[in-house]
Amino acid sequence: MDGRRGLVTLLLVGWGYAPGMQTLEALEAVHRADVVYVESYTMPGSDWLYRSVAEAAGDGRVVRASRSDLEERSSEIVSMAIDRVVAVVTAGDPMVATTHSSLAAEALEAGVRVRYIPGVSGVQAARGATMLSFYRFGGTVTLPGPWRGVTPLSVARRIYLNLCADLHTTALLDVDDQGVQLDPSVGVRLLLRGDEEYSSLAGAPALLARLPAILVSAGVGGDHRVLYWSSLGELARAGVERGVYSMIVPARLSPVEEWLLAVAAGEQSPLEFDRDVYKIVGENCKKGVYMEPV
Repeated sequence: MDGRRGLVTLLLVGWGYAPGMQTLEALEAVHRADVVYVESYTMPGSDWLYRSVAEAAGDGRVVRASRSDLEERSSEIVSMAIDRVVAVVTAGDPMVATTHSSLAAEALEAGVRVRYIPGVSGVQAARGATMLSFYRFGGTVTLPGPWRGVTPLSVARRIYLNLCADLHTTALLDVDDQGVQLDPSVGVRLLLRGDEEYSSLAGAPALLARLPAILVSAGVGGDHRVLYWSSLGELARAGVERGVYSMIVPARLSPVEEWLLAVAAGEQSPLEFDRDVYKIVGENCKKGVYMEPV
């Protein structure tokens, strides 16, 4: 992406979601930048990021960036890029978060050249670890933490709409201001509470608790381990140790996908879950139950 007038450059750099995943292009970017902002609040478990970037940069040009730096004070970063090369480094891929897309758009409107350097996204890696078809993923949702003070009715609706389109849902877990990820069981309990309220408004039974859930754990070295629960309802009651997770709510699995997921999850026998729930959701989809926004 390049601004039409083009002054200096704002570099949006993806560092990968785990140590050692940065590309040569990302390393070259932090070497040539006059100022390097490191942002880690949009991805949990990325305390390593600042140390890794500072080591690669090799001097005192590296600054920790807070949420307010990139959101409320984004104009200051854009102004700085008018006469200096500024790099904003994130874990994973910078364009996964709306904050970075907005920063890029703001810079382009100011005539600053913007260069996007992709990184290995943890979201895509989690999907890949399940071995489910990439062609069958619908809209992504985020399970909000209780600190948001909201009931996730729209999240429940999006999952149903994805199911109506025969698409899997990637559900991310919220991250608080200290960079701590929402506990999966807590997030699912809030989701099921939202489902009860949403389904009551839609005039249908709440069904999400009966759907299967795939929890993917990201290891320190970037490896992903697929943890499988038979239902969202069971996951809501499970004790999950602290870690970094992504969750996927699958649509009706094809025979090949079910075999691949069973292997990925380390199951020696076919996966067990409530298959009838898909028929009920499908009937509601045909009736247009989930079409009205909340």
